[in-house]
Amino acid sequence: MNREDADVAIIGGGVIGLFCAYYLSKEGKSVIILEKGDLKDACSYGNCGLVSPSHALPLNSPELIIKAAIWLFQKDSPFYIKPQLNFKFLSWMLSFALNANKKKVERGMMALNNILQLSRSLYDEFFSEQPLDCDWSPSGIHFVFRHEKSFETYRVKNEKLSEIGLIATPFTGNALLDKEPALSDRVYGSWFYEMDASLNPGKLMTELRQKLIADGVQISDLCEVEGFRKTNGQIKEVITNKGVVKAKDVVLASGAWSPKFEKQLDLKIPVIPGKGYSITLKKPALSPKCPCIFEERKVVATPWKDSVRLGGTMEFSGYSTTLNQLRLQTLKNVASDYLKEPFTEENGEEWYGWRPMTNDGIPIIGRSPLHKNLFLASGHNMLGLSMAPATGKLIAELITNQKPHIDISPYSLERF
Repeated sequence: MNREDADVAIIGGGVIGLFCAYYLSKEGKSVIILEKGDLKDACSYGNCGLVSPSHALPLNSPELIIKAAIWLFQKDSPFYIKPQLNFKFLSWMLSFALNANKKKVERGMMALNNILQLSRSLYDEFFSEQPLDCDWSPSGIHFVFRHEKSFETYRVKNEKLSEIGLIATPFTGNALLDKEPALSDRVYGSWFYEMDASLNPGKLMTELRQKLIADGVQISDLCEVEGFRKTNGQIKEVITNKGVVKAKDVVLASGAWSPKFEKQLDLKIPVIPGKGYSITLKKPALSPKCPCIFEERKVVATPWKDSVRLGGTMEFSGYSTTLNQLRLQTLKNVASDYLKEPFTEENGEEWYGWRPMTNDGIPIIGRSPLHKNLFLASGHNMLGLSMAPATGKLIAELITNQKPHIDISPYSLERF
């Protein structure tokens, strides 16, 4: 690629960028995706594949902050902060704490619920039109607890979510084991969210890329954006290591890498990388029927046709590329506490990815305040897969001057 022209250039080829391209292509736009790595480098590739409207409550809460403080002193905890003197990180953490108040959490819950509900309905529509082979399963998700006290504590959260129609069914004892025989007898109970679903994100991205290419979308891998040429409040050209792209509109969908463009775009993008891990193994004989979130330990087990993925943890260590074997082993250890046959003894596929974390738990979606033709689609925290179709739909509606399906003001960059 020396010079390419397109209606829209999308920076970032993860699941958000792919769905932006999908809906823009449906609107008749010519699209080029500029991806700095390859498919497996995307944060969405190795996650646990949850499509979960049930996750409408932001992470910000006094309870979570207290738990996180305790977890810092536990080697096998789901939370870790690498010691660092980084002003941006410290500022982000302070803002996260300040956002943990009732009014802001309520507002965040409404914003997340709107986009999660839209995305969930769009997934049904998408798979009715595009029968991709990616283990799509609208089978619900279990929030599993080993201890009665924590199970009952979750009841308060469920009551809060029920105010917006997200009602879970509680299961305990034999009723739970009848519904999910793979769970250990040591498990006390589960809150089951029937509206949730799951899929294999790597398969989805592989198949969606092929669909987009067949529809004429250009995808340039190993294509790193080096700068922009701007005139009169518009981006005229995107400069890459492979050449120059001239586009009428530009979408920044580069996830945790989005802050790398702050200086070039004269924007503050309050996103930091939150590292997550997963390991994918051959499916055991007795595997869960649907994803199980071991809520007390923040680990997920997602079953697919031939494999099971264990994933979770939140590590703030910048852009560290180290695969922490202790954290990977913790995933197995936790699964062993909750499942009768947690995994098979084999060498699995180990993976990490950087989640794009905002300090209020809400994504950034909308037009740049400084550039007429730049649109932001980033900061989806741990819910990028869940929000991807809705984000793509909203970006396409903004670029084509249509009325958005939902109010997009809560997702504006200008809220920070």
